[in-house]
Amino acid sequence: MQATDLGAVVEDIASTLDHFLEERGARIVMPNAMPVYTCDRPRVTELFRNLITNAIKYNDKPERLVEVGFLPFHTTPQGARMENVFYVKDNGYGIEPEFHQEIFRIFKRLRPAGAGDDGTGVGLTFVKKIVERHGGAIWLDSAPGVGTTFYFTLEAMRDDGSLNAKVA
Repeated sequence: MQATDLGAVVEDIASTLDHFLEERGARIVMPNAMPVYTCDRPRVTELFRNLITNAIKYNDKPERLVEVGFLPFHTTPQGARMENVFYVKDNGYGIEPEFHQEIFRIFKRLRPAGAGDDGTGVGLTFVKKIVERHGGAIWLDSAPGVGTTFYFTLEAMRDDGSLNAKVA
């Protein structure tokens, strides 16, 4: 566990994906500052990288836009008010509501293999496990043809690796 500038993490991912972004006509934007969190940096980097690459791959727009940000609070579709929420938003294919939970199952693919991407169906399962390991929650807002926004929380970690307790 280490203090991690999550804005720098996203910038590093963008720089390593430079060729992929150019090839796909995609760009990543961060409209606001990202916080510094004490977390498992390699795993949280994997979390952001997976969501960002999915946002680019599963997109048929001429300009593929991926927005990565942080919100002080956000309300889930079930009406729960969540604090310190990260998001990765795209303007891609979108996901039918009946698949919003199913996509986190291992090997679950909404598009058949060979349909223009090289996914294995494990990425979102790992994303969910990383979020849960950090004491967080993940959910999405999506509609076909409109795009998808993945929202997630990460509990700040203490130096000893335990989760900070939240006071309700």
